[in-house]
Amino acid sequence: MKFFTRTIFIIFLIAIYAFFIEPFSIKKSYLNIKKDIKTPIKIIDITDLHIYKYIFFHEKILNEIKKEKPDLILYTGDSIIKNTDKNSLNKFFKKLSEIAPVYAVYGNWDYYNLNMVNDVYNTNNIHLINDNSISLYYGNFTLKLIGLPIYKKLSYTDTTSASYTIVMEHIPDTIFYNKEAFDQANLILAGHTHGGQVYIPFITKLFLKKYAFYLRGEKKFSNNKLMYINRGLGAWFNIRLFSSPEILVITISNN
Repeated sequence: MKFFTRTIFIIFLIAIYAFFIEPFSIKKSYLNIKKDIKTPIKIIDITDLHIYKYIFFHEKILNEIKKEKPDLILYTGDSIIKNTDKNSLNKFFKKLSEIAPVYAVYGNWDYYNLNMVNDVYNTNNIHLINDNSISLYYGNFTLKLIGLPIYKKLSYTDTTSASYTIVMEHIPDTIFYNKEAFDQANLILAGHTHGGQVYIPFITKLFLKKYAFYLRGEKKFSNNKLMYINRGLGAWFNIRLFSSPEILVITISNN
């Protein structure tokens, strides 16, 4: 009887943590890239906002990003859920765009209301590079961003050389549909998986392997290529366990 009572109590505590504590926590991860560059570039990578209503958590996200004083913010999609409040979505991206220039690609959930997403992005000067690319210049250093469409090949692949190339995608496996982008990439940023959302080693990976070949964090390829799968900020269902919301801070410097 004592064992049963204890087990129920432990399950209750885990449930409280998974529903009411971890989903509103934020962990910052750091990625340092060494390149020949005079002035360091700081980049914030976020994904999977899945906003319903603007609440204290979104203010917390923005404050944590502000603390880093980024030069650039990269966002890899899934801004909404099916019943997202447009004013809340607009409020978040307005405040985000006031911190630093934002470049984004679509996530699969964005297609539930692409008109709303596009309207908010256009209103707040969010630079959409879905199925496109752009080169940003920092003195003699060229940073190229390539935005991949979901599960498709790019309509056109810009092969202009750059000092460093970041490929942005929502679903990790999309990169394998785009060999030319993969060949150019130094860093590939993705989201979609929420890091498993409820992460139990081996078990979570087994259940989610059909959705992504890799679930979270760094994945190294040959030729010094690196993929980073961000755990994201929100979720389609408000529960997280051992997969807290994440902000990735990328610094490109000569150190």
